[in-house]
Amino acid sequence: MNKVIVLVLSFMFVGFAHAYTDSQIETAEKLLVTMKVDEQMLGGFESMLPIVNQLADNLRLNDEETVELKNIYRDWFNNDLDREGLKRQIAVVYAQTFTVDEMEDVIRFFESPTGKKLVEKSPSLTQKGAQLGMNEAQNKQHLLLEKLTPFIEKHQAK
Repeated sequence: MNKVIVLVLSFMFVGFAHAYTDSQIETAEKLLVTMKVDEQMLGGFESMLPIVNQLADNLRLNDEETVELKNIYRDWFNNDLDREGLKRQIAVVYAQTFTVDEMEDVIRFFESPTGKKLVEKSPSLTQKGAQLGMNEAQNKQHLLLEKLTPFIEKHQAK
């Protein structure tokens, strides 16, 4: 019986250790607003669209079918993802990572002209970076296949 009580109490203390003050969460949420996380999420989605285009190419879809496929992804993004819940989770991550003072410093940066420019340009930069990464991966895909082929052949023989 005592072991059960100790176990329950230890879980309670672990839970309390991960609790955050209202001030921490409020500051983290303010930081997310200042960083325009909603726009960042949309930019992240938009940076995913080249992958959808690649899927459309692999499926040999015509333009109309490609638009339909993108609309499925947009519907999923707009209606199925719990972005508010995701933002709450992100706020907790920021509260775990930064003190209130540090988050306030970051907020001040994002309220500065340079910070505002970074926020404004981040979706485009993310999209361009993703495209560059995808292009590089496609250009080097043959090298990956050369490395994977012996592995696949070895494991198919089992």
